[in-house]
Amino acid sequence: MVALGNISEWQPPSGPLTMWSAVPAAREAARTARRSDLPPSYQQVQHLWSSFHGTAMNRQLPRLMVVSWEMPGTCDIAAMTAAVNAHVHRHDTYHSWFEFENGAIIRRTIDRTAVINLAPTSLGHKTTEQMRTHVLTTTPETLEWGCFTFGVIQHADYFSFYASVDHLHIDGLSAGLIFFDIHLMYQELCGGGREHTPPTPSQVRSYRDYVARQREKVGSLTLSSSQIKDWIAFARETDGNWPSFPLPLGDTWTHSRGDLLTVELLDAAATEAFDQACHAAGARFIGGVLACAALAESQLTGTENYHGFTARDTRTPGIDTMTVGWFASMVPVSVPTTSHSFAEAARAAQKSFDAAKDLAGVPVERVLELATPDELGIKLPTCLPMMLSFLDFRKIPLAGLWAETNFGTYGDSLSHGGINMWINRHAERTTVTLSFPDNEVARESVHRYIATLSQMFGRAVNTPYQPGVVANDDISDVLAALAPNTDDDEAA
Repeated sequence: MVALGNISEWQPPSGPLTMWSAVPAAREAARTARRSDLPPSYQQVQHLWSSFHGTAMNRQLPRLMVVSWEMPGTCDIAAMTAAVNAHVHRHDTYHSWFEFENGAIIRRTIDRTAVINLAPTSLGHKTTEQMRTHVLTTTPETLEWGCFTFGVIQHADYFSFYASVDHLHIDGLSAGLIFFDIHLMYQELCGGGREHTPPTPSQVRSYRDYVARQREKVGSLTLSSSQIKDWIAFARETDGNWPSFPLPLGDTWTHSRGDLLTVELLDAAATEAFDQACHAAGARFIGGVLACAALAESQLTGTENYHGFTARDTRTPGIDTMTVGWFASMVPVSVPTTSHSFAEAARAAQKSFDAAKDLAGVPVERVLELATPDELGIKLPTCLPMMLSFLDFRKIPLAGLWAETNFGTYGDSLSHGGINMWINRHAERTTVTLSFPDNEVARESVHRYIATLSQMFGRAVNTPYQPGVVANDDISDVLAALAPNTDDDEAA
């Protein structure tokens, strides 16, 4: 199974560490890079402002994604250097950085790709804990150029590769593309002689082209556009209660430490049964996932109408498919839960998702660029949004290779103060992962929420639920007790 966790769950054995980072000439090229009229993507804008405010408050916020996998043998440093540089050269999200000037975000772009070189540095033997600290502390900050580093830890007969990249430049699917680029290119280089000339890669479209298309499309929308009207209708329907975690999260200001918890919701047999239950209800797997989230919230709070955000990839097939960048965006969904019926909720969730999925390409921020909340007759959210992402790993061609190489994606153990949730379908099970503030109140709420969510999945496939497990402090016992006994879905 593909690992998804926080950095403490990344456990490469100790060994000599080599890191690739930008050479001085590349940093000088970034410092003197030209100003560009192209703004960041809407996704990047949110992240940049968070970084700006976090820096002003001297507060660390989540930003790094660490992607890691294992490769056999002794790392060929020259071949890996070629593979890493080829990856950075072909994806132009790495070629820009951003600064704030009089309240505006300015893009600076390095035009001469050839000057962007990363060189290896041998850092000696490191323990596992030292490597984790190194990865988190040596990758430059969001508002600096070069907020991406790569490295290998050599072991007896294999090595661990990692990429530590600021979220500014990647989303969840980009983690897989980093693997695709570097792992396969390194293997090809090692199998093709000693000259270490990277093979000519397939054409990769520019992330900056995506940003330009996004800005042009979104900029053409007005208050009379159907997508804007749909966002306004959703905002009015929520009446200020925008999608957020339904339980208390305690003190989220004293510190910004975060944690993640992964639990198996369905085993292989129950996953198939759940899929069948979704189709019997006239929905797909994602409709069932959203239905269970809606029913769980109803069980916890008594709400009769669920409002949620689910993630959706906005890459255009055949154009951005292989492009590294932040493409994931949010889709609003609404599900009535008065009947408490899984079938009815799944149908309603699927209908809502299908009707709204194209709104992923229309950031809600555009609505507020067109008019004030009072003019729109809406209330702004008072809590941090909660995102639910669903991914079917079986539909990713390299998923089998991921399992063979111990592939994993890890967060930096920080929290913005809210909750995000990932429900993933693997070949052998369905899991849920939640990120949350690392405090006792939030942890207890997350355990309670997962128990209720598990109950809803169990009801959908008629498996018995075992109550009270969230009171157990041993996570391994929680995992065991929560596990049931028994197309066309979206990914983000």
